[in-house]
Amino acid sequence: MPLYNYQAIESSGKKTTGIMEGRNENDVKDKLRQQGVMVISLEQKVRFSSRQNVRGETLLAFSVQLSQLISAGVPLYDSLMAIEEQYRGEKYHRIILSLCEQIKSGVPLSEAMSQYPDSFDKLYCAMIKAGEQVGALDLILERLVEFLQKRMKIKKQITTAMIYPAVLGSFSLLIIALLLGFVVPAIEGIFAERELNNFTEIVLGVSHVLRDYWWAYIPVVLGVFGFVIYRLKTLEGKLWLQKNLIRIPLIRNLIIQTSISRFCRTMGTLQSGGLTMIDSMQIAREVMGNIVLENEIKKAEEKIVEGSSLSVELSQSKWIPKLVSRMLSVGEETGNTEQIFQRIADMYEDELEKSLDKVMALTQPVIMVIMGTIIGAVMLAILLPLTDISSFSF
Repeated sequence: MPLYNYQAIESSGKKTTGIMEGRNENDVKDKLRQQGVMVISLEQKVRFSSRQNVRGETLLAFSVQLSQLISAGVPLYDSLMAIEEQYRGEKYHRIILSLCEQIKSGVPLSEAMSQYPDSFDKLYCAMIKAGEQVGALDLILERLVEFLQKRMKIKKQITTAMIYPAVLGSFSLLIIALLLGFVVPAIEGIFAERELNNFTEIVLGVSHVLRDYWWAYIPVVLGVFGFVIYRLKTLEGKLWLQKNLIRIPLIRNLIIQTSISRFCRTMGTLQSGGLTMIDSMQIAREVMGNIVLENEIKKAEEKIVEGSSLSVELSQSKWIPKLVSRMLSVGEETGNTEQIFQRIADMYEDELEKSLDKVMALTQPVIMVIMGTIIGAVMLAILLPLTDISSFSF
């Protein structure tokens, strides 16, 4: 439910301001009147901080607690109230409190959660709705917990794999900048009034540019960074980046393995919740994280509506591995697609972990070779004139 900023006058005549949640303005006014205050002004608070959303570890903890309470036979409202009491004082408490109020007023949990898409995505709400329809909310929550745990595991693996190269690369750039900006200028006087080779001249020129125009680097870097971020936020920019990234051999494997594992894990979870194939695909393709592969799934959706099968359509894709379509074909023949999706997800998660290990193993020597080459080139440019004995005067 939305939040409203209000100004009111208490029964004592004191003016007060605050924030209150309600379905609409009339609902908020009724709540304030029940508290014995007279409303002066009321305005909806449109934007909220991202820190107020239930995400990551918090969403997993919330799901685990709700699953355990529901499985123990505690009514839904009482379960939410128990969780709400635990999270009082947290920034995301307002969302849990809102769920409690809406459940108390008769709103289904899935509908209440759908009002907070930044906290509970389409997958989460669809699974909860399926659990409500079949009367198995406890089982659905258990599957959601498993799904969230595996999704977070993949996310942590990718994040860990990216941190080390980023730190090592940043440190390498810092060393090179210090070398060209401070070390080279400190010994440049040795080469005064000497004829230098072209290689040394180039290195000294780069050093001069770094020192003489340092004031221009910050706005230029910020400008380029801002333009790239702006460009990548557009649909055209995302499509351009993802189309090119998927063409790079090593990165292509990581992208495909990540997207396939996400898609199949989501499909298996949704299928176990009782959703139809088309509804499951529409939700699952949104979590793949790559527009190129999402378009492949979207094409398959259109053909399935016409009577085709998912395995046949995926077998015609140039990006999705043939093993996926073959395994799905077996699942379609045996009527066991739910477990097949889960097995494919397990398989590609294992492959992703191996690929990330390979990337980690290759990144360090590559960065070290690049860094060593640049530093070696700078040192060579400094030493070459010193080895030219004829340039010294006695």
